[in-house]
Amino acid sequence: MLEVALWLFEKVNTFPKKQRFVLGERIDNCTLTCIRLIIEANEANSPQVILQKLYTLNIELEVLRSLLRVAYEMHFMKANSLGYITAQIDEVGKMRGGWVKRYKSSKSDS
Repeated sequence: MLEVALWLFEKVNTFPKKQRFVLGERIDNCTLTCIRLIIEANEANSPQVILQKLYTLNIELEVLRSLLRVAYEMHFMKANSLGYITAQIDEVGKMRGGWVKRYKSSKSDS
């Protein structure tokens, strides 16, 4: 997720000034929330807390995808940039899904 964040922070800096402080800030905040949720899930002791953080992460990833789509539709990003970053976010989502499966199976084993 760190690579995604770094790429997005650089991309947001290319947005028009007014949108940098509106849409760009929302993208930045959503990205930072995703990082925070990953850290919180990693540090949690309870499978229930971990699963809750991972489900919240999934929602934030969807919001991030939507915000990026808006940026694309407003012509702040090119199609290849949107494709690249969406693929990176999808990869984070797949890792999150694997983490959920791991904790769902360990929860049912208990």
